[in-house]
Amino acid sequence: MMAAYFIAGLIASAALIFALFKLLLYLLRNNWNHSNKSRLSYLAPVVIVIIITFLSLTEFVPRAFDLVRLVDQRYSVMEIDLQTLQKGRSSLIINDQSYFFAPGTFKPDSEGRYQIMFTPMTRFIIHVTNLGDTLGK
Repeated sequence: MMAAYFIAGLIASAALIFALFKLLLYLLRNNWNHSNKSRLSYLAPVVIVIIITFLSLTEFVPRAFDLVRLVDQRYSVMEIDLQTLQKGRSSLIINDQSYFFAPGTFKPDSEGRYQIMFTPMTRFIIHVTNLGDTLGK
């Protein structure tokens, strides 16, 4: 389930970059044919290239590298205590870094110690094991 959620994110990132690339080709074709209606539209391809580069470096490339780890099933492992962490709707903040998980992985009232297996580049949690109560109890 969590691996499928990760792969869906990878496919969505690839689809977004592909759509932006198609838009870039359309805008460049307009520039080459001198069919722009506004002077600012000549700069639109530059903006699209910047957006494609940013999304590729922050979303697609790290997910693609983590896909290799997902196929090999080589994950990073960490033990966490949910009582001491900040928990968002679909993320945990551990040592000022966000770790992402699929909806339904942790219940809203979850407590205790957990072992998490996650991908190193995007820090997406693939597997969670409950280790019991917190150390302080």
